[in-house]
Amino acid sequence: MADRRNILFVEAHPDDIVHGMGGTAWRLKDDYDLHLVCLTSGQRGIRGKSAEEAAAIRIAEERAACELLGAEATFMGEMDGELFAGRELCEKVADIVRRLEPAAVFTLWPVNVPDHTAACEVATKALHLAKVFFTTELYMIENGMGGQTNQFEPDVYVNISDVIEHKRQLMRCHRSQVPDEARVERTLERNRFRGLLARCDWAEPFKTYWPLMGTRWERKSTCILWEL
Repeated sequence: MADRRNILFVEAHPDDIVHGMGGTAWRLKDDYDLHLVCLTSGQRGIRGKSAEEAAAIRIAEERAACELLGAEATFMGEMDGELFAGRELCEKVADIVRRLEPAAVFTLWPVNVPDHTAACEVATKALHLAKVFFTTELYMIENGMGGQTNQFEPDVYVNISDVIEHKRQLMRCHRSQVPDEARVERTLERNRFRGLLARCDWAEPFKTYWPLMGTRWERKSTCILWEL
């Protein structure tokens, strides 16, 4: 549809977005065109595999997940574990922002994992370079794997109870990271916990860069997540 707007995800590694907000992404895809920028290829994320082998596997996994979401994926090719918010990389992502004019940008919570810190900095700097920082909704997601998210106090929750099976389906695309169903369910425990806090079965939490207000950007709701 011609009037559909874009959503941009900026992640450090393949699977960051799926694990952190796969359910929300699934709900967004009905009303928005989804675009994912993966800054590294997760080259160091598979034990026993070379960087080249791991990158090929993880890129294929991410493309499979994006196919389910109907999302366009762009891989920037930075080295896993050595991600920095350098000017050249920020300019490249800014060019994507200018082209897409996204309604919202989702990136990673910048505490604990250095690559996640850099990804958040890249997303933020790209919005500044594209001169849309003050007019674009910016959200940070909780890391979905292990205990790698500290000091994360959500500003808004999305109820993903009706799409939890779709999130499982997306996670299964990343078998190098969640090799069996037991690992899938352990990873989803956080969503069950967040659901208890949000008084639903399953939820995904988000931090907002801008305080939530009743009016902003000429919209009745200034948080697209409230519209889901």
